[in-house]
Amino acid sequence: MGAPLTIVYVTGYGAHEWALHTPQFLARRGHRVMIACPSDSPMARLAHAAGMNVQTWQAPRRLKDVRRVVDAIGALYRLFRQHNPDVVVYYALPISLWARLAARLAGVPVRLFKPPSLWDLELGPYRLAEYGTAWMDSAILASSRALVRYYRRAPIARSAVILSYYGFPLDRFDPSLDGAAVRQEFGIAPTAPVVTTIAHLIPPIRRFDPHYGIKGHEVLIRAARDVVARLPSVRFLIVGAEPEGVAHGAYEASLKQLARMHGVDHNVIFTGRRTDIPAILAASDVAAVPSLSENVGGAVEPLLMERPVVASAVGGLPDVVRDGETGYLVPPRDPGALADALLHLLSLPPAARRAMGRRGRAIVRDLFDIEQVAFAEERIFYRLRSEPLCATSAS
Repeated sequence: MGAPLTIVYVTGYGAHEWALHTPQFLARRGHRVMIACPSDSPMARLAHAAGMNVQTWQAPRRLKDVRRVVDAIGALYRLFRQHNPDVVVYYALPISLWARLAARLAGVPVRLFKPPSLWDLELGPYRLAEYGTAWMDSAILASSRALVRYYRRAPIARSAVILSYYGFPLDRFDPSLDGAAVRQEFGIAPTAPVVTTIAHLIPPIRRFDPHYGIKGHEVLIRAARDVVARLPSVRFLIVGAEPEGVAHGAYEASLKQLARMHGVDHNVIFTGRRTDIPAILAASDVAAVPSLSENVGGAVEPLLMERPVVASAVGGLPDVVRDGETGYLVPPRDPGALADALLHLLSLPPAARRAMGRRGRAIVRDLFDIEQVAFAEERIFYRLRSEPLCATSAS
């Protein structure tokens, strides 16, 4: 390790624990690390609870609010000038756009965008804004192979594109954990097959898809109808709640109504937000990730618990869900294909499913271990600080 760096991580509006793992690790390594987030973001509370140095600023939520956007860029510019960071890493659109410009204006030596997924980039206004400003970055830290491909094909000035997953601690995911207590809590028989989905309940976003939520909960419920017809004892655990700050309960109510309409309300259990994810997965046989757009969310934790996954063939999910090896990939928005894959997976002997899960655990441990990821990013920071990368040298 060279001289300690001053690193500012600029996060978005949501409450994302995954965004804190690498900053916490690097702070323990002796670097001066700050989290900069909107003043009304739940990230401020999460980061404070994690013992991080938190800086807040006023952030608009709309690209069209020009005056507030200019004020936000100015606030970030002043923050960067005050703390003189060596590195600024920004995570999510549209905040990354303002942080990128402010860091460039403030003369920050290393400016990095680490997009958490592709879906923002699939929205026209954000995509155009990204094409027009990405040249300001020292490099793009692409958190999946799909993002690497996207940026290498994008019509932007060539920035270095480096594959860099989001790391997190793996120790709490113990495949030998007993899930009997969770089954008992929800009245699930010990021998009943259980399919679990772990994701925020995010309502349809009109500009992306007016009919389906981005996590594909409607697809799962429609698939459940076909699975229940063949396996009446099956139970589906839908784990998660509407995002903090926008929760009104209407979307969850609509999903419950959809389950009643398809006659599977007895089989589909909404657990709400849970903190005991390893125990939930220990009670499960397989996991489903029917997202319309995704990075690797919802697939990593089940594989760490050696549960195979059926996932949409989108975004970064194929990085860990290897078809026929650690689970199965299906087209997005296709309840029939999802149901067929789940039924096939549930028909396999438990030992075959566990073998798929073990292969998945090995892949995830290799890609997402926090120490490996954080050390790799630290090396990137030092390398860029002393010697800017060119696009052809990135890996």
